[in-house]
Amino acid sequence: MDLDKIVEKMQKGIVLLEYTSLVSGNQKQRELTLCHKYIPEGKRIVNSEKWKQDQNDKMICYDIEFGKWDDIDKDTILSWKSIELPKEKNFKKVQRQLTDLNHDGTEDTDD
Repeated sequence: MDLDKIVEKMQKGIVLLEYTSLVSGNQKQRELTLCHKYIPEGKRIVNSEKWKQDQNDKMICYDIEFGKWDDIDKDTILSWKSIELPKEKNFKKVQRQLTDLNHDGTEDTDD
């Protein structure tokens, strides 16, 4: 998997990343970014050696739906694709259109 390409795409927009949670063991799909236009000003991180992606086994990225920074173990990444941020603000509705998984990685059962 080309991690540099994933980081490059997150710096320019939003990536739908599928990975396995180390905590639960469940597969999850999250809308993640490193692009400042999608991260609220008060939550942006100034670039520093601490946050360099290539120096860690974790990928640090901003979760669009939950509005928080998250670290994803690079070895757990299963797939990814670039996506456009929808005009629809109901992320659960949009996520159902993209995947059968809901925000916590379990199958979505409410229709």
